[in-house]
Amino acid sequence: MPDLQNEDHFGLPAVRGQMMIYSQATTYSLEALAYLASAPKNATIKVRDLARTLSIPEYFLGKLLSQLVKKSFVKSSKGPTGGFSLAVDPGKITLYRILATIDSLAILEEHCVMGLKKCSDTAPCALHESWCRFKSDAIKRAQALTLTELSKIIIAKLDSEKQIEEKEEIQDSS
Repeated sequence: MPDLQNEDHFGLPAVRGQMMIYSQATTYSLEALAYLASAPKNATIKVRDLARTLSIPEYFLGKLLSQLVKKSFVKSSKGPTGGFSLAVDPGKITLYRILATIDSLAILEEHCVMGLKKCSDTAPCALHESWCRFKSDAIKRAQALTLTELSKIIIAKLDSEKQIEEKEEIQDSS
């Protein structure tokens, strides 16, 4: 199990407060998918409850979940018992496939870490060799990391953050 305080999800999109190579929308989408993956099969979760649990603005999360429905990762149901649930088998879908579908793999596969337009083995930037090793490792890990595994990491992180908040509340009330 990775050190959740220092790891950035196997070199990939990090939990809030750490360096990210993907957008906040992508990070929120991954957190929502991971949380839905942890729910009992076919259980629906209301956007308001999911937003509160993940500390994501409800309106923004609603838009992200609608996009995930369109991409067939999530299904939605209306009515008093409605909400969102996972539409894919979390053990069979990898982080690599999710990233390829909801964002882009260009950040991992093509972009220069220093932002240069022309960076290659023949005309490398100062960090080219290190960045290539990082990208290669990140891609391998993303191809191997399933949504089930990502879910365990994110749920553990949420539990850890909740415990820290509870301790701080106890200390503040003392």
